Amino acid sequence: MEDPDAATLIDSIYDALSDDDAEAALALAQNAMGSGEGEDPVVRFLGGMALARLDRIEDATTWLRRAVELDPDDPEFRTELAGALFQSCRFDDADEEARAAIEADAAFADAHEVTGALLERRGRFDEADRSFARAAELDPARFNAPRRLSRDEFEREIVLAGERLPEPFRRHLEEVAVTVEDLPSDEILLQDEPPLDPELLGLFVGVPCTERSTFSAGGELPPRILLFQRNLERFAGDEEELRDEIVVTLHHELGHYLGLDEDELEAIDLG
Repeated sequence: MEDPDAATLIDSIYDALSDDDAEAALALAQNAMGSGEGEDPVVRFLGGMALARLDRIEDATTWLRRAVELDPDDPEFRTELAGALFQSCRFDDADEEARAAIEADAAFADAHEVTGALLERRGRFDEADRSFARAAELDPARFNAPRRLSRDEFEREIVLAGERLPEPFRRHLEEVAVTVEDLPSDEILLQDEPPLDPELLGLFVGVPCTERSTFSAGGELPPRILLFQRNLERFAGDEEELRDEIVVTLHHELGHYLGLDEDELEAIDLG
């Protein structure tokens, strides 16, 4: 019979995660480990989830891998580990875990969603979209089959998005080239340590206008904004949400060109 105290503690960790309080969830999981419940795979799993939400991906991977070692047949554990490996750009390792998750339970929607993201990284877009569609079929409340646009349609949406920006931003948009790519390349993702998020929606590349001057060293590349079409399409639930997200992402990356930090950008209401 399950220890009622352990069950209560696990419920508390779940509750903290449901309340988006990853710090509290992690503290509870660490306390559980200290009280002798650390080798419970569910505690390891929940602690790993909390660490992932805190962007401590390497630590999350360690906890989740231990959960899988303790219970290798649980598709949820393997899928969460696959997701953490994907976030850290360890795509081959992530693929191995996602495959194992589907083998354990072919009806586990999350495993198909992660598999779709991994197939995209390999340029196997049709197979990826079938995986996304399968995830949406299995769990339509949480997943949607992405609405795909042609590149011309997507670029027209960028023009319309520019017209929706606040006037000061709209004026400066003429100073920055906007380039569309399907996904962020490995070169982009691995330029920093830790790597950038493979599900990145956009990226400003270059020197902010606040740091440029007539005395700047020569050879600087022109500033540009990269928008990653397939990530944006997958992030959005429908066409209207996609249009809105293009506006938000364009606004955000243009803000970096203007020298604004994350807090300053968050304080601006696109209204």
